[in-house]
Amino acid sequence: MSVTDGVPEKLICMACKSVHKFRAERPSKAEPASRAVRTPRAGVAAAPIKPTAPSPNQFHQLMIEEQAGSQAKPYSIKERWEEGMWIDHPTFGLGKVQHRNAKKVDVLFKDGMKVLISG
Repeated sequence: MSVTDGVPEKLICMACKSVHKFRAERPSKAEPASRAVRTPRAGVAAAPIKPTAPSPNQFHQLMIEEQAGSQAKPYSIKERWEEGMWIDHPTFGLGKVQHRNAKKVDVLFKDGMKVLISG
């Protein structure tokens, strides 16, 4: 809309159709320098490295080995599930009952702990 010494001062915005002050394009940011690796101070223990979770296949194999020959029963709301029993759930798969609380049980599946209804 207005130009002084070859530099635009005001322009009509294509997005909102109003008049704005011209702003030159910002230079691209330089990539941040890599950070130096810090060593622990004397007397301060480094945080323990968290072990990686087993893959689904490894989890399934561990569960089968831990079953020690016992068969997992298909999950049913009517069944009374007790601690240590194995469940074959249609959605969550193979799991082991960890804790019973009245009409609910905590079951450990490969995706984590789930609360299920027990008869």
